[in-house]
Amino acid sequence: MKALLIVDLQRDFVDKGGALYFEGAEKVIDYIVELAEKFRKESLPIITTQDWHDEDDKEFQLWPKHCVAGSNGARLTEKLEKALEGYDKHYYVRKTRFSAFYNTNFEGLIRELSLDEFEVVGVVTNICVLFTVEELRNRDLKVTLHEKGVTSYDEELHRFALREMKEVFGVEII
Repeated sequence: MKALLIVDLQRDFVDKGGALYFEGAEKVIDYIVELAEKFRKESLPIITTQDWHDEDDKEFQLWPKHCVAGSNGARLTEKLEKALEGYDKHYYVRKTRFSAFYNTNFEGLIRELSLDEFEVVGVVTNICVLFTVEELRNRDLKVTLHEKGVTSYDEELHRFALREMKEVFGVEII
């Protein structure tokens, strides 16, 4: 079965004023919301990952404090929250590291839902999207990445990650 995987479309990343907001991050929101609405109409699973950090997370030695568990910045961006409200096939994966697999329920969720194919969107292309897609492909799961649904704070790293996912991981990019 196929699922939509939305990586870290959170207020601290894509909303102006967010802790790690970067210029242009919001450009993927409408595309992702439309895709989520399509999956919802087809009654297909939608999985959202969320960066979910403790107040003193070691990651804050590398990056400014962001997505603290339970904070407004850790919430999904408002348009996506509204689009998914009440949808019984929406699943959360809260993570503390770049990959959605590290110390999370993601692998069990994949088995429980019998998922073998993912359409992927989200932020940031060269960090959480890349490392999660790499893990999906290591499990021989089919991945299609929507280029209009991913972005990064660094265009060169964004392009590198797209190329890496296509040429090394065998991801279909549409």
